Amino acid sequence: MKSPFHKILPSLRLVEMPDYAFGQLDEMKNRLVEQGRDLCDLSLGSPDRQTEDSVLKALYEGMKKPRNQKYPIFRGLPSFKKEIAEWFSERFGVELNPDNQILPLLGSKEGIAHIAFAYMQEGFMSIIPSPYYPVHMRGTVLAGGQVFELKLKPENNFVGDLDELSEDTLLRAKIMFISYPNNPTGAVVGKDYLEKVVKICKEYNILLISDLAYSEIWFDNHKPCSIFEVRGAMDIAIEFHTFSKTYNMAGMRLGFAVGNANIIETLYKLKTNIDYGVCMGIQEAGIAALQLGDSYREEVRLTYQERRDYLYPALKNMGFDVMKPGGAMYFWMPIPQRYIDANKSSFDFAIDVLENTGVVLVPGQTFGNFGEDYVRLAMVQPLEDIKRGMERLSLFMESQVSKV
Repeated sequence: MKSPFHKILPSLRLVEMPDYAFGQLDEMKNRLVEQGRDLCDLSLGSPDRQTEDSVLKALYEGMKKPRNQKYPIFRGLPSFKKEIAEWFSERFGVELNPDNQILPLLGSKEGIAHIAFAYMQEGFMSIIPSPYYPVHMRGTVLAGGQVFELKLKPENNFVGDLDELSEDTLLRAKIMFISYPNNPTGAVVGKDYLEKVVKICKEYNILLISDLAYSEIWFDNHKPCSIFEVRGAMDIAIEFHTFSKTYNMAGMRLGFAVGNANIIETLYKLKTNIDYGVCMGIQEAGIAALQLGDSYREEVRLTYQERRDYLYPALKNMGFDVMKPGGAMYFWMPIPQRYIDANKSSFDFAIDVLENTGVVLVPGQTFGNFGEDYVRLAMVQPLEDIKRGMERLSLFMESQVSKV
């Protein structure tokens, strides 16, 4: 053997990447299910509603077309992009050119990871609000960049304080992420905040990435804006959308990016070197989903709002000092102080809850350096199932008080 290595080694960037807590939780969940335990799974943000019949029919009919059984059109199905442009105009009042400002994706997660590979270089960094959706960080690190975590603090309602960004950080930054409504905190921002973000990114020539996965899941009067409702954003931004949440199509892996034509072209160039684009039958299903209309989207939104309105007082009554989410499908819950005092982690608390109640939560450590001491609850079960789970969790929390 001429190689100095004793075995074939993976990339150090991948080796040093923290494991997804979801994998460890799955092992525990499977063991408990085998034991006959009844679980209330509020971990993965995968909607519990079924995909609409009209969407499934469009998928079936689309896949019967011989053209759709071949390699997809790299730039996406023209009729799908036209439908996106029409919805975007109606929803946000922003006109897009379907030919060069829209790119279908294999889910928004894929696009968010790939945009980092398209723009990140050694020595540069991404500014990422933290706690964060994991791929915001993982794409940058796997692409060789560094991460600056802008801490999301409860006293700021988990909205990043842009004034905390130093001149040095802004000069080194290649990319800035925003994601409101936020996963995992449920925080929201107004247009004035977006205007400040755009101003900073234009001044420092930073690529602005807006992850708007929850554009249609908002509560009270917190209807989200697109970044492109801000003047000047089209010069420096790209925005990602997904069909997974609103349209209950997580398994189909469908999303899209919109924005600056040059940025879209750069992402397209990278993707042509990696994949063949989105299955065109699934894009036809996406057309049917968009055509479900505002009444369908409002029904979905109100379903999550009903769950939120039950959970907020229930969790407060258990002693969780939670913020009332303005959007998305999550509660961001601080773990009991006695766990922190005993140097126990969010993972320890999540496992104790799972073993004692069957309620599945995600440890906050999954979401970055500022996620520890929290757990995330996803509102992804029918309300009656959530109520049963909260009854168990309440009994568990009462038993914890007795131990103090």
